[in-house]
Amino acid sequence: MLTQTQLKAVFQKYNFSPLKRFGENYLIDGNVKDKIVAQASAEPGDTVLEIGPGFGALTFDLAANGAKVYAVDKDKKAYEILKDLVGDSLPDLRIFNEDILDFDLKKIFTGRKIKVVGNLPYYITTPVIEYVIENRAIAESALILMQKEVADRLLAPEGSKLRGSISCFVQYYTKLEYLCTINRHSFYPVPCVDSGLLKLQILDKPAYHVKDEALLFKIVRGAFNQRRKSIINSLSREAVLDIPKGELVGILKKIDIDSSARPEDLPLSSFTRIANTLS
Repeated sequence: MLTQTQLKAVFQKYNFSPLKRFGENYLIDGNVKDKIVAQASAEPGDTVLEIGPGFGALTFDLAANGAKVYAVDKDKKAYEILKDLVGDSLPDLRIFNEDILDFDLKKIFTGRKIKVVGNLPYYITTPVIEYVIENRAIAESALILMQKEVADRLLAPEGSKLRGSISCFVQYYTKLEYLCTINRHSFYPVPCVDSGLLKLQILDKPAYHVKDEALLFKIVRGAFNQRRKSIINSLSREAVLDIPKGELVGILKKIDIDSSARPEDLPLSSFTRIANTLS
């Protein structure tokens, strides 16, 4: 892993400036690096997808453990620098200059589920998590370094003002574990906020049995799109369930759900009961 002094030297050598639009902040804390690599548990025979490798703070260690590592970076110049830094030293590493959201995971799938590791900027964290979950048939887990406020939102339980539709989506498909908070000064350039290290273990089966998952998440999104309203007002809308309020109150009462509750007050199990009742 490069130190701050070494990073600055690389920037100067290659005439490189970190791009704010890509959220390029590079890990420089060796203790944090070791903790992330240990949690990644990359072993011989594993396939690891690293998102946003930067200049290899994690990449070298992940590939040195015997795993097949596929590193994907959207920044063409950063990609070229990393290739130059790696040279021929890591035969188990392949580096791609692609947008991760356009990257086809199937082309690196060899039959053993993929472990995802990433240091993600704010603007792409939610889309990447959705991408991993959509690929749950071939992805095993995601170990992601993200802004702490995003991690808090994903973990938010019922009753929390931070809770949203993404909280429900992630908690339905994965087991989440918050591993640690990482001080902003562990990165260079120093970001404005601290980060959190979060592990998402994709469940073999979703947390609840739901007959129609598309309906479930239509209900969840519809509720949180108007989070200040009671669920009877948000869900009865034409764009969501298009059910008269009086009728919907009766349906909710039968399954023991308070129609005056706000969406953040409902556990995921309540949304699943609504979906299953209407399926």
